[in-house]
Amino acid sequence: MDLNYFYTFKEVVRWGSYTRTGEALGYAQSSVTTQIKKLEQHYRVRLFERAGGRMRLTQSGEELYYYVGKILALTEEAEEKLSKESNLRGTLRIGTVESLAAYFITPYIKQVKEKHPELKILLEAGLCPNLTEGTLEGKFDISIILDRYREHHELTTIPIREERLVMVSAADHRLQAMDEMDLKELSEETVILTEEGCPYRVLLEQLLQKEGVQPKSVISFSSLEAIKQCVADNLGIAILPEIAVKNEIGSGKVVELPFHHEQAKLYTQIIYQKKKWLSPPLNQLIGLLKRDQHNQ
Repeated sequence: MDLNYFYTFKEVVRWGSYTRTGEALGYAQSSVTTQIKKLEQHYRVRLFERAGGRMRLTQSGEELYYYVGKILALTEEAEEKLSKESNLRGTLRIGTVESLAAYFITPYIKQVKEKHPELKILLEAGLCPNLTEGTLEGKFDISIILDRYREHHELTTIPIREERLVMVSAADHRLQAMDEMDLKELSEETVILTEEGCPYRVLLEQLLQKEGVQPKSVISFSSLEAIKQCVADNLGIAILPEIAVKNEIGSGKVVELPFHHEQAKLYTQIIYQKKKWLSPPLNQLIGLLKRDQHNQ
């Protein structure tokens, strides 16, 4: 079986379209169709069905997708092991959360890329539970998450740094004049939350539940930038990692409220499979991140 068929298969899953896959790979649509048909003929199953204008995997397609991921990962691992340690080719798949992607890890990824310019680096943002699951499934070689410290029997977990959470509001908000803010004050406020499953949303919801506090209203966004803009426009209060809102606090666009709670902190952590072979670029990235740990 030609490995290129597997790469094409993965791209069709990604784009949900033979046409878009052809554009992404530089193939004619007919070439993509032919490769998928050859896979279907080889395995004697139907791999895709059309649903809502997109190509969706059948049950057999789902099963093949699982094995194709393992096959391609092993192929790339073999290439890395047999290559020289400088300027390695291959792909490094990194999962992380939006706040760390935007405000923390990019300088380290840049250093790895400078040493290995032909290395393909795929960076994908998501929620911590999904990143953990993706790491366990082999979707990511490594994930850098922001969560409470957690251990898993199948994962190596390396805490890098403690991240303080801050509660922020518009510059003219009434609560900024307080010496110390109590969570009960949120019963009169609109709270702006990140999407469900986000660790700092979960933490705040648990603190509010423990105190028996119900905010006056809740707004939810998946985008940090949207949340910060809504806070600046005095549409509500939000709790965010300090690294994600540090510039806005410094410029006066938003202000940090006098809220202090011993549980209002999370940890930036590296996670990867315990059985994972660490390629030189992956080892380099982990080393750079651990160096940050020692500099704290």
